Amino acid sequence: MTRKISAEDTAEYDFLGHIYDAVMAPQGFQLFAEKLVEVFNLKAVLMAIRHNETLDMKYLWMGGGIVPHWTENYALDYASDDILAQHLVAAPIANFYASNLDIAFPPNFPDTRFYKEWLAPQGVAFAAAAVVLQEGPWETQLYLQRSPEQPPFTPDEIAQFNTFLPHLQRAIQMRQRLSGLQLGQDILASSLNMLAMPTFLFDEYATVAHYNRSAETLLGSGYLRLENGHLQTPDDKLTRKLNLELSKSIVASRSKDEDFNHVILLPRSGKLPLMLMITPLQLQDSPRIHGAALMFAFDPEAIPAATSELIKKLFRLTNAEAELSIALCSGKTLDEFASERDRSIHTVKTQLKNIYLKTGTNRQAQLVSMLLASPAFFVASKEQDQLSPPSP
Repeated sequence: MTRKISAEDTAEYDFLGHIYDAVMAPQGFQLFAEKLVEVFNLKAVLMAIRHNETLDMKYLWMGGGIVPHWTENYALDYASDDILAQHLVAAPIANFYASNLDIAFPPNFPDTRFYKEWLAPQGVAFAAAAVVLQEGPWETQLYLQRSPEQPPFTPDEIAQFNTFLPHLQRAIQMRQRLSGLQLGQDILASSLNMLAMPTFLFDEYATVAHYNRSAETLLGSGYLRLENGHLQTPDDKLTRKLNLELSKSIVASRSKDEDFNHVILLPRSGKLPLMLMITPLQLQDSPRIHGAALMFAFDPEAIPAATSELIKKLFRLTNAEAELSIALCSGKTLDEFASERDRSIHTVKTQLKNIYLKTGTNRQAQLVSMLLASPAFFVASKEQDQLSPPSP
């Protein structure tokens, strides 16, 4: 006998449909988050990736009344004070826990900084959360919030939330695999490897999908490292800031109107800081790409590298003229170059005049500026080694 499908069944199937639609949707789980707010009478929904030791947090999707400004404040200043989040670290994953059902709050909780400065100003009275997936110390977490005007969470609701968690796990894993396949295409990897500047490509989960050969050198220097695909710095606070800006950039990559570029300075002992520029990768004609960002690392103390062969082709220079051009871009004087090459200063000055004629310049500063802005210094050479390891 065939079971009759009830209205409740239809609603459940519709809800699960939003979960699996997110596997291919350009906006990912955004519609699912908004549907959660609507179906379960919530104030807000947040899906994020969080490191359960350093509290580093990268937000993915938000629904309802949560404002990005408050999410940023939480990630940078209040994450360590969240008692529900602390409970998640010790509790079994793939289960929802509610603040009004599973947490024993201390009597002075209303006087805490977290409550007075973060929860109360937003009008958050109750929260439920679950660890959906765990990969090492990194956890994909889902937070649900209710206001004082909304009812507290009930055991029946928590049981209902738990029924869709396995579906959400599968959908996230399917989307991760799809994103990895799309962003890891050989043609894209080869293009990044051609860049002289260390370059990182991030997928929508803010994990590193690819980095070029120059970036591999940087990762071996000690200034940056990878942990389960997540980029880390030696400083936890700076790492939180880096990942927050990555999250913003990835969100901006999904929008045609939003323009976002950000520079983070990575301090180095006894050296000028590394400059990390984060920019959205906006592929509006490729709806299968769900969000991505690029990060370029610039070392202001690195000696520019270029091959004389490329300089020759770009500006129709001779071998000697190309070598002189590269030397000037590296900060050497005419006298130093003449001494190194065992040439007379008169010969070197004659070569420089020929370079001026061929490039349309008339001063060394103008020539160097033109050369450094040319493709010759953006294309990586096999011998290039931009960054040296930090001193112990």
